[in-house]
Amino acid sequence: MAKRIRARVQETRHVRPHNDLDSAAFYFQKIIRDKLASNTRDALFFDCMACSTMIAFAFEAYLNFFGAELVKPWQERQGMNDKIKQVFAALKLAPNWTARPFSSMKAMKELRDVFAHGKPQTFEMDKIIEAEVGELDGKRYDIGPEWEKTCTPDIVLAAYEDLEAAWRVMFENSGLSIYQAMDHGEGGLTFIEHVEEKNG
Repeated sequence: MAKRIRARVQETRHVRPHNDLDSAAFYFQKIIRDKLASNTRDALFFDCMACSTMIAFAFEAYLNFFGAELVKPWQERQGMNDKIKQVFAALKLAPNWTARPFSSMKAMKELRDVFAHGKPQTFEMDKIIEAEVGELDGKRYDIGPEWEKTCTPDIVLAAYEDLEAAWRVMFENSGLSIYQAMDHGEGGLTFIEHVEEKNG
């Protein structure tokens, strides 16, 4: 019969969700690139929706990672704009939100908000136009929402590249190590005593 012991087991795990989220963005951008290369359009729009959402989630996870490491105390549940101010102040960066890579992060965040809230909208158009007789017969009108213009392969793939660029800029200014940015942990086992088997 095996001998039994009593021991103390301790562990600390550091989980970094940004790694999984940007891996998901990588996965979806690869699907988009592969479909474009094979001239396959099937569900490409949905792939763009998924990729853009993962990009937005990954960028917010970057903010939460750097915030947790560099801003004390860090309030993970605060608004995005507050997170941005605090994190970039800690990184000593003043990003230009009208130019890549950070303009893409802003656009993907706005797109993600549209998906997250799913608010119905009504758009009206009423204008007088001049056209040749018959030119307007059977004319198709774009009934899609404005956000569809942001959810295209070109824009989403550029945003994925910008996600990588944003990470590099932020990480290089953080003073943190790669190890700190990865999931990691430590632990130990401390022997306390032998335990006698109870019979019956």
